[in-house]
Amino acid sequence: MRLLAFVLAFLLALTGCSGLPPQKAPVRAAGVPGFPITVTDARGRTLTLSAPPQRIVSLAPSNTELLFDLGLGERIVGVTTACDYPPEAKQKPQIGGAYNLSVERVLGPGPDLVVAFGSINQKPIAQLERASVPVLTLDARTVSEVYEAIRLLGRATGTAARAEAIVQRMQQRMAAIETTVRDARPKPGVLIVYSVNPIYTTGPGSFIDELVRIAGGVNVVTESLPQNIVTPERGVSLAPDVILCDPELVSRLKQIPGWSVLPAIRNNRFFHVSPRATLVRPTPRLVDGVEELARYLHPERFRSSQSR
Repeated sequence: MRLLAFVLAFLLALTGCSGLPPQKAPVRAAGVPGFPITVTDARGRTLTLSAPPQRIVSLAPSNTELLFDLGLGERIVGVTTACDYPPEAKQKPQIGGAYNLSVERVLGPGPDLVVAFGSINQKPIAQLERASVPVLTLDARTVSEVYEAIRLLGRATGTAARAEAIVQRMQQRMAAIETTVRDARPKPGVLIVYSVNPIYTTGPGSFIDELVRIAGGVNVVTESLPQNIVTPERGVSLAPDVILCDPELVSRLKQIPGWSVLPAIRNNRFFHVSPRATLVRPTPRLVDGVEELARYLHPERFRSSQSR
């Protein structure tokens, strides 16, 4: 499921494996402008690279997307089984799932950089560092941190100019969306649902909570909940206007006892991002997801902006 993919791509435990290419010595470029370079990653650890990495292993779907966005697809020599975007990512050699990847398979192709995600890769990060493998950890949890993660990866891979251009386009588009819906009224109440039985949601201060706000909505979950679980009774009291979920959850949500009174269910207001967008992975596709949500919540604002 696309929406569950990041709660379970922060929180994903997919398995799978396929053959990796034979181990090769890392390719080193001499005299590259800007290198050697020392960067500080999301853990506050410094990493010095003598040249742009040529054999990169990605330990998370969002990292893989960012590498492709930076034009580094040809340098990727290993990905997880969850790395499914862009489509070319699925053709890359696989090292296992997010929680059960094989460190031996990571080491197999002789990477000169491993790009990890701190929230899900803590154990392999420690193992790889003990093996003296260069590890760069990203861990974006806010929109501003997404921008900084892209810049960091750009600096570490010798693609800083391209990274900055991506960030600037994202910032411009995000600002335009926010401006378009800023004064829109009313702001629909949105309930984010990742799973049913239990009903798993996200409260204030979360990554997707920020995106809902930018899109001109209001997260109806306004306080932290134990384990982020909403009881059916609590869901009724939240009375969301819109439910943000994966398509396959809709029929199950409609069957929850007492939920037929919810405005979102009475009016059949369920929002799902398209395959080209995301609201859960910290990549440039976030902007597409936010725009799709904003257009769903405030279609009149976008019709008027197109007519001007």
